[in-house]
Amino acid sequence: MRFLLVTLAKLALVVLITLGFYAIYLDSSLTKRFASERYQASAIVYARPLTLEPTAPLRMSQVLAELTQLRYQQSATTAASGSYRRSGDQLEIHRRPFDFASGPAMAQKVRVSFANGRVASLRSLPDGRMLSQFQLDPLVLGQVTGDQGEDRLLVGLERVPNLLIETLLLVEDRDFYHHAGVSLSSIGRAALANLAAMETVQGGSTLTQQLVKNLYLTREQTLWRKANEALMALIIDFRFSKNEILETYFNEIYFGQDGGRAIHGVGLASRYYFGKSVEELEPAEMALLVAIVKGPSYYNPHRYPERVKKRRDMILQLMFAENLLSQPAYLTALDTTLVAPKGPRVGQTWAPHYLAQVKQELSQLNVPEDWAQQGLRVFTYFDPLAQQIAEASVASQLPRLSKAEELQAAVVIAEPDNASLVALVGDRQPQQFGFNRASMAIRQVGSLIKPTIYGLALAQKNSFHLGTIVEDQPLELQEADGSTWRPANYDGKFQGSLMLYDALAQSRNLPAVRLGLSVGIPAVVDKLQAAGVDTPIPSVPSLALGSVELSPLQVSELYGVWAQQGRYRSYATIQALTDHRGLEFYQRRPPAGYEVFDEVTTALVNYGLRGVINEGTGKALAALFGSDALAGKSGTTNDYRDSWFVAYDEDKLVTVWLGRDDNQPIHLTGSSGALPVVAEIFSQLGVRPLATQPPAPLQLTAFHPQTGVAIPLDCPSQRRFPAYPQALPEQVNCDGEIDERAWWEKLFN
Repeated sequence: MRFLLVTLAKLALVVLITLGFYAIYLDSSLTKRFASERYQASAIVYARPLTLEPTAPLRMSQVLAELTQLRYQQSATTAASGSYRRSGDQLEIHRRPFDFASGPAMAQKVRVSFANGRVASLRSLPDGRMLSQFQLDPLVLGQVTGDQGEDRLLVGLERVPNLLIETLLLVEDRDFYHHAGVSLSSIGRAALANLAAMETVQGGSTLTQQLVKNLYLTREQTLWRKANEALMALIIDFRFSKNEILETYFNEIYFGQDGGRAIHGVGLASRYYFGKSVEELEPAEMALLVAIVKGPSYYNPHRYPERVKKRRDMILQLMFAENLLSQPAYLTALDTTLVAPKGPRVGQTWAPHYLAQVKQELSQLNVPEDWAQQGLRVFTYFDPLAQQIAEASVASQLPRLSKAEELQAAVVIAEPDNASLVALVGDRQPQQFGFNRASMAIRQVGSLIKPTIYGLALAQKNSFHLGTIVEDQPLELQEADGSTWRPANYDGKFQGSLMLYDALAQSRNLPAVRLGLSVGIPAVVDKLQAAGVDTPIPSVPSLALGSVELSPLQVSELYGVWAQQGRYRSYATIQALTDHRGLEFYQRRPPAGYEVFDEVTTALVNYGLRGVINEGTGKALAALFGSDALAGKSGTTNDYRDSWFVAYDEDKLVTVWLGRDDNQPIHLTGSSGALPVVAEIFSQLGVRPLATQPPAPLQLTAFHPQTGVAIPLDCPSQRRFPAYPQALPEQVNCDGEIDERAWWEKLFN
C-alpha cells in the first residue's frame, strides 16, 4: 500500500509538472495569439451612397428600389430609422445612422418631392428646412475576406446595445463577470433551467469556453478537448479583461451561412438578417440573434422559422421575467416578424465582376499589411441602380437579337467627370464568376478607332475642318508581305466626295483610311498610347479601321478622352478606405490626367460624334432622346465578329460589346447589336443632354456642301459647322468665289 501511495504521488507530481509546463506553454502562445491574432476581419465593400439633390434625374421608383435593397421598412409614422413612407409624389425617409467615409452621420428624416422624373425638392424634417443634398446609407456590395475566408464586420463593445449584452449573458453565462473562465455553478443552474423548460434555454459552458472552442479547438466531444477548453479559458480570463473577452466574443461568434460565406460576428449578422447596424436592433431582433447562437444551422430562421420563433419567444419570456423588457415591449416583440423574406440578392454576390475589379485595384493600393486585424471598409463608386439596369438590358436584348446562346456581352458604365466605374457586366449571366469580359476580353474595335484619326486631322487647323471634302473612293495599298489591301465600306458602296463631318457620322471606311495615311499611322499609334492603350498596336494602315485589340474597359477610357475635354484619366472603382472603426487612410482625388487633344480639337470631334447620333449610325438614339443629347460611335469588325457601341451624355459613358468567345461571326453591326442595349440602358438611367456651346475661338461657319469652302452665312444652300474664324472677302459669293465687279463699280470704290 505504501509503495502504491508513493507511486501515485510520483505520478501526480509528474502530471502536475507536465501540466505546469503545458500551462506555461499555453499561457505564452495563447496570450500572444489572443492579443494579436484573434480573428481576421473582412474588407466590407460598399456601393456609393445614393445622393438626392434638387433637379437630379431620379425617379421615385428608383429611390424605392434602393430603399428595398437597403431593407428599409414601409411605415405609417417613420418614427424609427430605417423606415420610409410614400404619399403621392413625395417620400418621407428616416435614414439610419452611418459612418460614411467622410465621417459619421446621425439618423435624419427628410421629405423628398418628385416631378417629371427628377427630384423637385428636399426638406429636412420636422423643421422643413430646404436641403441642397442628402445621402442614404450605402448598400453592402460584398466582402473581401482574409486568408481564412471568414466574413465579419468588427464592432467595438461600446456600440453593442446593453440589452443585447444583458440578454446574451442571461441566456449563455449569467456569472460571466464573476467567474474565472469556468463556472461549476453555471453548469448546475443551466441544467435546472433546461429541465424546467423541457428544452435547452441556457448553456453550461461559459462565454470564455465557447470563445476558446470557436477560436482554437475542434468540436469533437472528448474529455481531453473539454479539459483543454477549460484550461485555455482560465488562462484567457486571467490575462485579459472581461470586456476584451466579451468584445471578441461578439465579433467572433458564428451566425450561419450566406451561400458560400460564413457570417461571423454580431455586426455582420445584424446586416445580414435585418439590414441594419447593431445599434439599431430591436428587442425581438436581439433575442433572435441570441437564439441563433445556440446552433446557427439548427436555428436558421430562413429554413426553420417555427423552430426559431419558439426559441426566440422563450428568450423574450426570459427577458421579461428578468425585467429586461416591459410588458408592452414584450408583447410587441412577440408579434414581430422573425426576419424579412430573402430578397433577390440575398445569397448572391452583387456584381461579381465589379467586385473582382475592386479586389484587383485594392491589391495595387498601399493598404496596411495587417488590415485583416483592424478590418477594412472599402467605399466604391458602384451604383446598384445602374448595375441592375445594365444586367436587365443585357438579359432582355440578347435573346431578341440572337437565338444563339453563345452570344456574349460586356457593359461598362463610367462617370468621366470623376474618372470612376459605376457598373460592370462581364457575362450575359451576371452571377457567372470567372472570365470578366468587361476587363479581360481583348477584341478588335473596328470603327471605334476613327475619332482618334479625325482628331489628328482636325488638330491641323490649316488643313482640315468639319466641312473639308474627303474622298470615299476605292483604294489599293501594298502590304509589307507583298499582298494588296483593298479596304471597303461595310455596305460595299462608295459615295465619292463628301464632307469630313459626314464621313465620321456615317462611319465611312475609305475616308478614314485616307485621313490615317495623311496624318501618319505612327501618329495614330502615339495618340492611342497617350490615351492609355497598353496593348500591342499594329503600325499598319489597317489600324485606321480598328485592327487594334482592346477590352471594353480600355474602350471606355479611350472615349473618356472625348467626354472630358481631351484629357486621359484612368478609371477607378475605389473612392476611399477606412478601418472598421471609421479611421480613414485613403481618399481618392480624381486625377487631373494629361492632355491627349486640346479642348478645341476635342470640341470639333465631339460635334462629329453628336452627328453620329443625330443623323448617322446611331440615329436610333436621337429618335429616343432628341438631337444633341448624346454623342457616340458604333463599331463593327470583319465578318461581323464584334458589335460595339459607345455613347455618353453629360454624366455617364456607356460602352457595350457583343460577340462570341470563339470569335465566330454574330451577324450584328454596332447599330443592330450593341446599340439596342445602350438605348435600353439610357432609357432607364435617364439622359442629361450634352453641353453644346463650342469653346472659343470656334464660331459657327457656313460651308459650301460640294466644295467645302467657307461661304457667307446668308447663303441658301450651305452646311454649318463650328470652325476656327475665317475672314471672308466682301465679294465672296455663295459658291465661295470672288465676284468680279464691273468697271463703273470699281470707279466709285
